[in-house]
Amino acid sequence: MKKTIIFLLAALIACSFAFTSCGQSGDNSDATTAVKKKDSPSDVMEKALKTLQQKDYKGIVKYMPSAEDASEDDIAQMAALIEMVYEVNGGLKDYEILGEEISEDGQSATVTTKYIFGNGETKEDIDKLILTENGWLIKE
Repeated sequence: MKKTIIFLLAALIACSFAFTSCGQSGDNSDATTAVKKKDSPSDVMEKALKTLQQKDYKGIVKYMPSAEDASEDDIAQMAALIEMVYEVNGGLKDYEILGEEISEDGQSATVTTKYIFGNGETKEDIDKLILTENGWLIKE
């Protein structure tokens, strides 16, 4: 739970960089190309976790709503924070999607995942996703 809180705090800090950046926003029309509209929340988590497992920290940011309007510098900052959080635990060695639940209105979902880190620790967590015009994205 402590690591989840640290991850969420890092993501929130990264988002604040994205919204308060002085630089101009670059063209990130491909920021969510990793997500397809037909993908289920579990599909999106699967893709995101594979990206994380491969240590593509910049790629994982594309699964977050804040990446849609973020500049390349903002994405790099968010990726650095995510890398810092995961590398403390030895990276993501493996994972297992345990379940998915979509809200009644179809606009949000939760995916229960078991994480296995490189340092041997395991953790079960519930990740929240939101439905955007581009498909499901992981809520920061």
